[in-house]
Amino acid sequence: MEPNFYRPTVQASLEQDSAEILANFKEIIKSGSGTRVKLVNYYKGLPISYPATLVEVSGQVLELDVHPQQAVALGLSGRTCIKCGAFSHTLLADVKDADVRRMTASLHNFSYVDLMVEQRASLRLELDPPCEAEITVSGRKVAARALDVSLGGFSALTPQPTQLGKGDEVLLKVMMPNLLHNTVAPLEVPATVVDVAGCDAGELCRFSISSDSQAEGVLSRFIFQRQVDLIRELKEMSG
Repeated sequence: MEPNFYRPTVQASLEQDSAEILANFKEIIKSGSGTRVKLVNYYKGLPISYPATLVEVSGQVLELDVHPQQAVALGLSGRTCIKCGAFSHTLLADVKDADVRRMTASLHNFSYVDLMVEQRASLRLELDPPCEAEITVSGRKVAARALDVSLGGFSALTPQPTQLGKGDEVLLKVMMPNLLHNTVAPLEVPATVVDVAGCDAGELCRFSISSDSQAEGVLSRFIFQRQVDLIRELKEMSG
């Protein structure tokens, strides 16, 4: 679970919140009512969300029975969000253990969060591997690698400073893969800079795009096939 997917919402303190959450889960299990919750993970941007069953609270750890594909996502992510009607906020927890074969998971270190990723207008999937890209602004070309894609935009990493600012208009070219035919073709779209942030590898730029029907078709087909491939990966890993 990437940090930019959620926003902490501390109620008392991290320690008090975690203790309160565990106490509430213990009471829910004891009462025998509403022991089903929903876990939410993101595998390369694809939401993985299955019901899970509360089993017991042992010390500071919550034990659950989970779907095998959720167990894979839990093990890969190391964190998960929990949706439970008994709480007014989404919960975040660290994964202590996830067993795909036994379909069990152990969670600890609970906190309250707002799940920011749910506010996105469209699904954003990682490009793995990143795609070669180029940003053109005022006749100047900047090499980049596109890291993720949605119907509404891209994120791209540049090795050097771009001198771009929020609201700048650019032309974005991304070498988009055709996953069915195993080919690559350039996609050029007008784009607007949404955010620029420095990082160890250079600058991370986020763009919203203005696409015509042809570009939308290319993106829609890629995103659909990418989802199919990610689901297949999870099934293979879950046995």
